[in-house]
Amino acid sequence: MKIITILVCLLFVVSCAKTDLVHFTNNFEVIAQTDNTLPTLSSRLLKVREFKECDNNSCPKEVVYIAVSEFGEYPEQALYISPKANKWQFIEWNQIPAPGDPNPTTIFIL
Repeated sequence: MKIITILVCLLFVVSCAKTDLVHFTNNFEVIAQTDNTLPTLSSRLLKVREFKECDNNSCPKEVVYIAVSEFGEYPEQALYISPKANKWQFIEWNQIPAPGDPNPTTIFIL
């Protein structure tokens, strides 16, 4: 039975040819995330640096992905992408929604 299970699993494991996704999943850094124990709005900030080296006083830029999700059976989810910049740095959460907030909003400073 174990051999059949292993073979079935191997049939579904494939290589991903999307180079952007491969780069993202291998190189992202979580720079901030809200407390997911409060059932309001989950926010996660992920930073990814361009895949190249510094040359002629120019270094790879960074992008911040902002993943936001509601809680519930069918949560509304969104992904936002910042403009490229030299060094993104998370400073602080300015506003985090309270439980039961009818219009949850998260504000942060980079």
